[in-house]
Amino acid sequence: MTAVTVPRPLRRPTTVRSTTVRPTAASGRSRSPRRIAGLITLAALLVVLTGCLQLNAQMSVRKDDTVSGRILIAGDQPEQAAALERIGAPSGLEQKVRITPYSADGFTGREIYFTQLTFAEMDTLTLAIDIEGARPYTLGFRRSGDTVSFSGSIDLSMLPADRAGSTTTRVDLTFPNRISETNGTVGAGNSVSWTPAPGSITRMQASSSYPDPAARGFAVWMIVGIGAALLVSIGTILAARTSRARADRLVR
Repeated sequence: MTAVTVPRPLRRPTTVRSTTVRPTAASGRSRSPRRIAGLITLAALLVVLTGCLQLNAQMSVRKDDTVSGRILIAGDQPEQAAALERIGAPSGLEQKVRITPYSADGFTGREIYFTQLTFAEMDTLTLAIDIEGARPYTLGFRRSGDTVSFSGSIDLSMLPADRAGSTTTRVDLTFPNRISETNGTVGAGNSVSWTPAPGSITRMQASSSYPDPAARGFAVWMIVGIGAALLVSIGTILAARTSRARADRLVR
């Protein structure tokens, strides 16, 4: 018998169709809140910076590395007043921060008084006080060895440059010792100031050197410890001499 080989049928080539994945409605919705939030923040900042504006700060640094002072934020438009009414004291700093209404010469806003805030608490205050989610300024203090540095900025770039006559912005800072370096205007009594102008971003920097209060406290405790050790040693020696004198008397 002869084996018969049956040819297998040829397979047709499979055509792979390309599929275009279109973004679903859900992905579009996930981006919308972010865009809307950004637009709301920008719109709020534009509303606050519309009209005349007062943004002033006076700060004084003490030798114990604490800061006291006042920040004034006020405007002459109802929208500005409504936005500034929402400013509140940061949680945990109610005993050191006091916020009061401000109204004078057609301006309405808030005065923020703070007393003996540490450098870290100053950061908390700066982050907590915003205007409808926007912060047109930054303020911060840092220590490195015996040098304390201040850095900050005020952003008035959204205001037209010709609005200088309707905007009052000034920052005054005083250190407990002379100012060693700054890009501001040095005044009397270890003070420095900046006058930011509309249409620009003003960078502020200043530094001063004075002893670290933490190191000074350690030195005081070390002196107290040495003094206490000397007193104990003297007392021990006197007690030993007294006991020897008594022993000699008993022997005699």
